[in-house]
Amino acid sequence: MCRSFQCTGRVAKVFVVTDRRHGNTCDGVTSESLGRPLGVAVRARRLEMGLTQERVAAQAGMSQGALSRLEHGRGVPTLPLLERLAAAMSSNLLIALSPHGDFRVVFRTPVR
Repeated sequence: MCRSFQCTGRVAKVFVVTDRRHGNTCDGVTSESLGRPLGVAVRARRLEMGLTQERVAAQAGMSQGALSRLEHGRGVPTLPLLERLAAAMSSNLLIALSPHGDFRVVFRTPVR
């Protein structure tokens, strides 16, 4: 069974569904398989907002190289880093994982 938790920061909210008993995400979805779609979503949102890797990385407290690796699916960030990335792009980051191995990564502009 999947459990959920929420991390909140000053601007961004991060929502991730995970199964902690097995040390990975819900049945069949590993943290490695999440890296690519997460990276694609981060890059798409950054470009949509007209931001450079350098600017987002600086605001998120990471190096430009680390952000590049993340955007190319070569790593899965920690929850605190996901929260900082969402804040750097003034966005809510939603990550939904199903027990069937499906997952979705979406950035949304917060409703005020």
